[in-house]
Amino acid sequence: MQRSEPFFMAGRMPEMNEKKAFYDEKNVRIVHVGTIADDDYWDSHWAEGTVSRPDRFVVETTKRYLSGSAKVLDAGCGLANTVYGLHQAGFSAYGIDFARKTVGMVNRAAPHLQVTVGDVRATGFADEFFDGVWSLGVIEHFFDGYREIVLEMRRIIRPGGIAFVTVPSISPLRRLKASIGLYPSFSGERAGFYQFILEPSSIVSGFEQHGFKLLDTRPRGGFKGLKDETFFKKPMQAWYDSRNSILRGLRAAADRLLGPFSHHTRLYVFHRI
Repeated sequence: MQRSEPFFMAGRMPEMNEKKAFYDEKNVRIVHVGTIADDDYWDSHWAEGTVSRPDRFVVETTKRYLSGSAKVLDAGCGLANTVYGLHQAGFSAYGIDFARKTVGMVNRAAPHLQVTVGDVRATGFADEFFDGVWSLGVIEHFFDGYREIVLEMRRIIRPGGIAFVTVPSISPLRRLKASIGLYPSFSGERAGFYQFILEPSSIVSGFEQHGFKLLDTRPRGGFKGLKDETFFKKPMQAWYDSRNSILRGLRAAADRLLGPFSHHTRLYVFHRI
């Protein structure tokens, strides 16, 4: 999971083992509360992770749109598996993240990678510096919205470049649950805010009104979406966490089969006009 600088520090709720979901009918979004996604949270989350494990999804998707020598940033890179994979594939790869301990760990483990502490809303890079920018699970963690992130992406991506964005999505399953009142109503309170799950059309309009054009979108994580949104979460979790090759293969097949109905996230690929 990759994140950016903290968006909100006041009004903390006590930590919970489970994030709770509420429905914000006015803004057509689901709100998760229970964990503050600040730098301490992400440093702890990534503390036992591995740096040198390439993210094949990111590499394969990037190759569809950019050449191997292109300059690509992961804005909110966490353990920088994306940066590592892109570097190994021949891209000029960069990463920024606000979690200082995690960035320090990456720098010690892989000093050849271009990973620094940074803010996704004000990266410090020159105008039109990148051919492509990845934002993997970042924009949903900003309670006041992600407009500044989109504007910064537009500034640092060259005309004709690509923005790759993944974000938790209101799938047909989640939409059905919301329509029959299975989520409690959201009060608007910031305390304990973790993330939004957003309506796909709002993501497209949010980027297109700031100089991007949608090229492609596709669902991801059908199995996880079903697991998280049904009463079968606990028994399905063992399958989800399993490293058994057969179970992993079945899970991948279930992801594709269930994706259109119960996806957890969506990938959006935008062209910078």
